[in-house]
Parts: sequence; C-alpha cells; structure tokens
Amino acid sequence: MSRDVWAAIGATVAVVIVAILGFRVLGGPANQRLVQADLQKLRTLLELARQINMKWTTGNKTFPANLDHFPAVAKQDPISGTPFVYRPKSSEEYELCATFATDNRDFPKGNTPDPWVHPKGDYCFPFEASQVVPFVPYNY
Repeated sequence: MSRDVWAAIGATVAVVIVAILGFRVLGGPANQRLVQADLQKLRTLLELARQINMKWTTGNKTFPANLDHFPAVAKQDPISGTPFVYRPKSSEEYELCATFATDNRDFPKGNTPDPWVHPKGDYCFPFEASQVVPFVPYNY
C-alpha cells in the first residue's frame, strides 16, 4: 500500500476516535437537549428568585405566602409547565425547588463555585432575600 493510503486510514481512525471521545464527554444530541432544557429552567428560577427578592424588599421585609400573585410563566417549569415549589424558611431565607433531567455536578467549572449546581431529579436551591441572586452560567 502506498503512503497516501496509510495516511488516509490513519486520519480516518483519528477522526473516529475523536468523535467517540467527544460523545463520551459531552453526550449525544439528546443529552445536550436535556442540558439546555435544565439551563432554561435555571434561568426561569433565577428570574423568579429576583422577583421574590424584590417583593421582600418592597414589602416590609416579608415574603409572599405563595406564588399566586406572580405570572404563570414566572412560577412554572418552562419545559413541563409544572409549578416550581416555593418555601419560605425564615424571615430572610426561602427555597425554590425544581426537577432536573441532568446532573451538572460533574461538569467542568471555572475558578468560582457555581451556586446553580444540581443533581438529576428534585432539587431545592436556598436563597437569602437580602443577597443578590447569582447569575446562571451561559452554558455547561
């Protein structure tokens, strides 16, 4: 066999190996859709937490008893339409809970801790009304 044939075979094998490793690390397209859906859910939770904090700040430092006065799109999972769970915990703390399709605890992170890390399934994020709600990363 000629040198060109061996080079073509070597290049083909290298491309196949890189593609397989890419799918192992990132997951396939179906997994990436789930990751993006969870990111959309996190962004909705972020906005809801900001609205709750604003109500707390402007409402004599008291939490709303429930989320009835918030718009439907602000208080429900944008994918499934299931309402988020809201629980006041103390005079300054509350939590918001949602169900996630993926576990992002093992995703590569930057140098700062990510407050939006969650396992697959039901998970609750704690919030303090007197603190700024952290941004959701652009992607994982």
